[in-house]
Amino acid sequence: MNNFDTLLSSINRNNIHPPPEIDEVLNLFNSNKPMRDHSRCHAYKIFRYSVTKEYKRIGEFNVTLIRKAADHLWKNSTSHENKLTHTSSLFINDKINSQCRLNFEE
Repeated sequence: MNNFDTLLSSINRNNIHPPPEIDEVLNLFNSNKPMRDHSRCHAYKIFRYSVTKEYKRIGEFNVTLIRKAADHLWKNSTSHENKLTHTSSLFINDKINSQCRLNFEE
């Protein structure tokens, strides 16, 4: 799948929205995967994780194409879809911050 339009048409948006389970995203942030900032969770970061997961499911591994597709899909998402992801990111940030406070106090 090298064609960007083919890539966009092959995705199942129902696997991207709603955002993944909170525990799944927390596991990603608690992992040792390379990431700019493990202490902050943005709505777009969750969305891109969902898009990447969906494209890997269908056999596409080109990081550049996946990022372009995620950008395009994010810009064309409904306000309700973006709000769900944003709300999820706020909840995850609260969880991450509470875990950091517990580790600091120990």
